[in-house]
Amino acid sequence: MSNSVSTGIWATFAIMGVCLAQSPVPAPPLHVGAPLAAHAVTNRAFTGIPSMAVSRGGRLWATWYAGVTPNEDNNNYVVLSTSGDNGKTWEEVRIVDPDFEGPRRAFDPELWIAPDGTLRWTWTDRENGKPASDGLWMMVLDNPEAATSPWTKPVRIATGVMMDKPLVLSSGEWVFPVCTWYTAQSSKMLVSTDRGKTWSVRGGATMPQSERLFDEHAFVERKDGSLWLLSRTKYGIAESVSTDRGVTWPDLQPSKLLHPTARFFIRRLASGNLILVKHGPLYKQTGRSHLTAYVSTDDGATWRGGLLLDERSGVSYPDGQQDKDGLIRVIYDYDRVGERLILMASFREEDALSGNAGAPTVALRQIVSKGSGGRERIRPDVSANGDGELLNKTATGTLSGESLLKLEAKVGQTLFTDRRYVVGEWPYELAGASFLQAPMNGPKLVRCARAGTVLMLTPTAARNRDSQTAALPAQGFKKVRLPEIRLFDPRNAANFCTVYQKVCAENEAITIGKWAVPVMLP
Repeated sequence: MSNSVSTGIWATFAIMGVCLAQSPVPAPPLHVGAPLAAHAVTNRAFTGIPSMAVSRGGRLWATWYAGVTPNEDNNNYVVLSTSGDNGKTWEEVRIVDPDFEGPRRAFDPELWIAPDGTLRWTWTDRENGKPASDGLWMMVLDNPEAATSPWTKPVRIATGVMMDKPLVLSSGEWVFPVCTWYTAQSSKMLVSTDRGKTWSVRGGATMPQSERLFDEHAFVERKDGSLWLLSRTKYGIAESVSTDRGVTWPDLQPSKLLHPTARFFIRRLASGNLILVKHGPLYKQTGRSHLTAYVSTDDGATWRGGLLLDERSGVSYPDGQQDKDGLIRVIYDYDRVGERLILMASFREEDALSGNAGAPTVALRQIVSKGSGGRERIRPDVSANGDGELLNKTATGTLSGESLLKLEAKVGQTLFTDRRYVVGEWPYELAGASFLQAPMNGPKLVRCARAGTVLMLTPTAARNRDSQTAALPAQGFKKVRLPEIRLFDPRNAANFCTVYQKVCAENEAITIGKWAVPVMLP
């Protein structure tokens, strides 16, 4: 059951029967205004998790959170930036910082143009790292066509986090997808029937306890009147459908759409079709790479097209909006503590259907912000392996193993059968190579199906206790004079791999433990 709220948009809200008035509402953020020196773009060791909106007149607005330390921690604050020249230049105009380096943090912001034309900017405030303290705050900009227009004061409007765009139902009701992590009915539907003056929780879907994570859920109203809820889980994407306008929801169940544990973006287009931006192919599990846009003409039953927006490992958290001229803008982050980029892609529905990234209406990797400085994480050096021998490409061999699949070696490819790790970096010296997808754990036996040079990738013993740098030389492998490959999770030095090679005889057996990747040159 929900508790209706009747004291206006700035009231204290009741969430699933628990009244926020029972505990003190935190004080407003300490700083709400222009960026200070502490918030300079050159003082950011972390940048990520963006959202964007486009005003009716075409002004672009973007938000994300950042911090002086390379973590999602108490130093996080929320940034608001705007562009009046179609994204060519951006100006940061607002910062929300709850208490600088105190126990509170601001994170997970969202931007939305409401039906009344106002810009709604929301974020979550958390104290001492406790999700139970999460509060959703909002500010409203009456005139989003001007960068200097005044904002309302920030007010806490609900308990929880909102990580996806609000929705306007065919009834005119406004819906906020607010979640209270790790609780029953965590994927909540917060509804206003009077254009944001009063609110109530109508219902919510429960994520099975074994799969509970961060319900970064989104709602879609289908043409038959049912409401489709999709949410992030430990395994990817879960879904639930309500046929009574959101009052009751079956527990979340796995969707046929496969995805890493990350946010995706789904939205109704002006044509009536749906746009979906996710990682990789529709029905294949990948890592946080290959952001791709798809279109559904049948309310999500099937999907078509596939416009690749960014193939790199480390891209994540798409959000966006279609403008009045039909152009779709998608914002996302890349390498949150390395490159610290907020990027934007622009394209049309027909581009997503054709998959043609070279179309004149497609613009990719447009820079919104690039952070630098701050208390940067110390990066491990990559060894050049100058004491190794030259790579031998004169006679290439092939490897095979029982039940082992041979795959093209490229960014985004899943490396092991018992892990979800994907290739994050692949050197041009090994372009066109393939590898055997084997379990990471346990001993493996592979054989040389064709005599010639074969390769193994493994971290050194100094980097990883599971290194095979003792077992491989004992079988005749020698180090190759190539720099270490940051094979997966490039920020973790334990996964930097050295290349080893051997000229093997036909049918020769090679044994490896945990872990090495068998590679074959083209």
